[in-house]
Amino acid sequence: MNKQELTYAAEKWGTPLYLFDIRELEKTVEGFRAALGSGVGLCFAVKANPFVLPEMAQLTDRIEVCSMGEYRICRKCGIEPEKLLISGVLKKEADLREIFRECGGRCCYTAESKRQYELLAKLSREAAETVRVFPRLSNGSQFGMDRREIEEILTDAGERQNLKIQGLHYFTGTQKKKIDKIEKELAMLDQLLLEWKEAHGFVPEELEYGPGLWVDYFGNGKEDPQIQREQLGELVAGMCFDGTVVLEMGRALAAYCGSYLTSVLDMKSTGDRHYAIVDGGLHQLSYDGQIRGMYVPKMQVLRRGQDALGHEARDAQTQQEWTVCGSLCTTNDVLVQQMKTPELAVGDVLVFEQTGAYSVMEGMAVFLSHELPAVVSCNTAGEWHLLREQVETYLFNTPAW
Repeated sequence: MNKQELTYAAEKWGTPLYLFDIRELEKTVEGFRAALGSGVGLCFAVKANPFVLPEMAQLTDRIEVCSMGEYRICRKCGIEPEKLLISGVLKKEADLREIFRECGGRCCYTAESKRQYELLAKLSREAAETVRVFPRLSNGSQFGMDRREIEEILTDAGERQNLKIQGLHYFTGTQKKKIDKIEKELAMLDQLLLEWKEAHGFVPEELEYGPGLWVDYFGNGKEDPQIQREQLGELVAGMCFDGTVVLEMGRALAAYCGSYLTSVLDMKSTGDRHYAIVDGGLHQLSYDGQIRGMYVPKMQVLRRGQDALGHEARDAQTQQEWTVCGSLCTTNDVLVQQMKTPELAVGDVLVFEQTGAYSVMEGMAVFLSHELPAVVSCNTAGEWHLLREQVETYLFNTPAW
């Protein structure tokens, strides 16, 4: 998004502000499609950014839902049940019954435990509907089942006549810097599915796999993201598994479309250290791997501030080092410790890039009862849409008497 567009958004909706460029979102998905080929599916994880859900439902093949809140967002957005994969480590029976009443076997479901598997079997019998299930294989964490438990499920799958084991689900984490780890995981899954075919006659139609591709927030990497996508495509193409591989991603699909805008509202110096105080903070801005602003993310400055006389009176050449802090009453609220830029002024807007995934969802949103920022998107036609107005949060934190 260019500076003219960013300035327009800041002036119209104020700051702090989340801004999502749907054009960039489409570009990212197109890059994956080109690298992976037509035989590989894409699944978008809602938790990364529900505000781009309507577009992602059109651009991808499946939507992963991890809570009832996310499920209800999908329903309000009109996402067809056939696109939904009902996931999540905890599935309450009351919640699943609601989903069954509304969508039944039109959705797919993951089974994170044998208890979840049995619950899905029970509900499918009651509804007299065939339900497609993806047992989730654990990598040793609290998510999913170990190999032995899934093999027990495969052994007695014939007794669960209303359950169809559609495939296997596997996700081990995010921000994997090296493609080698993904290569090892795919090789393990390939071998495991071959063994299960020989031992249990299990031939799944799909493998739902979360690669956890790395997003370079701080300019530490040298590889173009498209190269990483092409490497992933080559690994999938080289598998013996002849079913459909669906790649489940959130960060890698959405990160590049987002900008977070926050204004400099105060400035001070302590010794030889220059501080810029902004109207946002770490409760609204989240970069994976960031620790008290140690790393400088990709960002730019919209120079809108002026001196007391209303004239620009800044040296545009001399670089200064700034510590950018948010508006929270905690010393942890440091967004950047060493940002080098020409002199700042009150009123300047800092644009933090690559914030299309998680920042809007992951921060300590109601800490100190600050407002939730407005959320705006710009689509391919250059049309602006206000997706959420600025929301006051003090009512969430006010005791009821």
